[in-house]
Amino acid sequence: MRLLVALLAALALAGCGSEDVDRIRDDVRQRAEEIKQRAERARERLAERVKDVLEELEQAVPRATPQTRPPTSRDESQMAAFLTKVITSVDGYWTKTLRASGVDKPRVSYVWVPPGQAGRTGCGAVADDSAAFYCPADDTIYVAEEFAAEVLNGVARNLPGEAAGQGHAAGDFGVAYIVAHEYAHNVQNELGFYRLAPRAGAKPFELQADCMAGLWGNAVYREGLLQPGDVEEAINTASAVGDFDYGNAQHHGTPEERRAAWLLGYRSGDPSVCRRFVPV
Repeated sequence: MRLLVALLAALALAGCGSEDVDRIRDDVRQRAEEIKQRAERARERLAERVKDVLEELEQAVPRATPQTRPPTSRDESQMAAFLTKVITSVDGYWTKTLRASGVDKPRVSYVWVPPGQAGRTGCGAVADDSAAFYCPADDTIYVAEEFAAEVLNGVARNLPGEAAGQGHAAGDFGVAYIVAHEYAHNVQNELGFYRLAPRAGAKPFELQADCMAGLWGNAVYREGLLQPGDVEEAINTASAVGDFDYGNAQHHGTPEERRAAWLLGYRSGDPSVCRRFVPV
């Protein structure tokens, strides 16, 4: 799935002026208010059956037919367009999977942070050139175009697993793994797992999100869209973002654990296998 061969020459990661920074901050604030209202309505729809929802998921993996979404801006860059294409495919997979079990389609917003820009999120964190996270407070996925480009080119810095000599974040499917992982956090939020297991620490949720990202990888495989090397890019990137901070509540899992979680979802294609990480 070499979707970005031509992108390398076209990406221009130039800085932007203060007016651009003010604009993205205003956009993020407005988006946060809109998403807050939508999140409140979504919480009202949560039913008693949320504990067992993954057990009821269809065993057969649906086809991941992409859904059409508007671009985040009229002058969307090539990297932003690629990120939008990936999240559209991930959204299509989860829409079909959840609807097959009688669950509402997932809803989430996303911001591809342009190079040199930054904005505060509903979680208090600043989305800047290093951003790659899901914020449940404003129900938004933030991924920085510069960070995505660094992963694409295999030059991402400060990844704990890679710093320890395990894994290497690189390639277009490495970027796609990151997007699918962050989208999985939104699915966890919509299914109520954060509420049902609030004291579980970060690790179970991170490994479950890796497993759920692997489910989407399985759907892409079934579509015949994977190319040689794509799986290696995903598992190497998963290993690269693993850490060894065992005593920290924000420990996300070791490189080997994260690699194994993605492969579990990918090899199985069965959403119910990912339930083991966060028993509720």
